[in-house]
Amino acid sequence: MKTPHATRLTLAVILSYSALPSFSLAQQKTIVLKAARMFDGHEMRAPGLVVVSGSRIFGVGPGAPAPAGAQVIDFGDATLSPGFIDAHTHLSYMYNADYRQNQLDELQKNIPERTLRATENLKKTLLVGVTTTRDVGSDEFMDVGLRNAAAAGIIPGPRMLVAVHAIGSTGGHCDGQNGFRAGLFGRETGPEEGVINNPEEGRRAVRLNIK
Repeated sequence: MKTPHATRLTLAVILSYSALPSFSLAQQKTIVLKAARMFDGHEMRAPGLVVVSGSRIFGVGPGAPAPAGAQVIDFGDATLSPGFIDAHTHLSYMYNADYRQNQLDELQKNIPERTLRATENLKKTLLVGVTTTRDVGSDEFMDVGLRNAAAAGIIPGPRMLVAVHAIGSTGGHCDGQNGFRAGLFGRETGPEEGVINNPEEGRRAVRLNIK
């Protein structure tokens, strides 16, 4: 079948369907992804063919063998590409151009709601072709929950390498209480949130993250 507006599409091939088990072709039938071109990580080749069965890729490139009866999905004048890697994300944080409103939103919403809303970030990230992310900071272990849910096929999303709490000094880039008056939240941030001021607190913060 042809995709609408194929000439304007660049399509990312999911190189590891383990990032998307819910889309893993439970019937194990063979599917051939076809396009005018493909970038294989080294050079542009034509035509672009990727042969997939279940959760595995069995052939890539113009000479990839396709068994009789395989379903062919023809993307037309498009380019197939390996999945992209984004090495700096914060997928558990929702974007709002109004910084102050964003701060208020995060204070008013509980952690389960914020996590559920963040699933939209994972879905959008995957659909633009990013299949692996390096998530470099989160709150309340939301990144761990999102990573595990995506890996288990509960939600669509990329493979996530997570940092848990980013670690920095009081008042530094990683202190989530910046901009609020001292004592507003009952106590100052500490190693439990990744905020440190000496080697001992740094070791504690790392151990808590690993735990």
